[in-house]
Amino acid sequence: MKLAIATKPTFFIEEDKIITRLFDEGLDYLFLYKEYPHPQFIERLLNLIPKKYHKRIYSCNGRLMKEYKLAGTLFPLGSNPPMGNEKGKVVGYANNLSHLKELRKTYDIVCFGPLGRTFYQSAELNEIGKKMINRNTWAFGNIDEVNLKRLTNYGFGGVILEELIWENFDSCRSTDYTELINRFKRIKKAVNKL
Repeated sequence: MKLAIATKPTFFIEEDKIITRLFDEGLDYLFLYKEYPHPQFIERLLNLIPKKYHKRIYSCNGRLMKEYKLAGTLFPLGSNPPMGNEKGKVVGYANNLSHLKELRKTYDIVCFGPLGRTFYQSAELNEIGKKMINRNTWAFGNIDEVNLKRLTNYGFGGVILEELIWENFDSCRSTDYTELINRFKRIKKAVNKL
């Protein structure tokens, strides 16, 4: 199972150092998603991350994807579908099974999450859902260390963590990210055992 992390929605000091350290510790992919993705700020962040990790980063900006030779392009919920001329992999987001079925035709990776609910509460992960989920379907949403094994049993090829990694890190006040890295190491170890 692949392990990815989505960035915090805003930029912050030390972000490049944390991302680099996460890659050093075994992060498979980074989903570089910002609420206000001004290209200059994304370029600055990419310039601070070692080039060897660029091929493991997905971004919403197609131009930067080509220029920095990133892994591919993200198409968040509600965005226009890919044109078909994108380089690298295209990643889309689905929040229900019918949407997942539709997106599987167009996208290389479909991120599936039960929007507004946890995977524990989702009725969509039933037998029908199990048949539609494969290694190109990655789980996102309220994922924690407890339900990683459950997600593997459903057949997800990867998980995208956000809150689980960033929830106890105050990007406005803290420059000590030791606990964040330690939490990632525990999760990585748990994923490696699956």
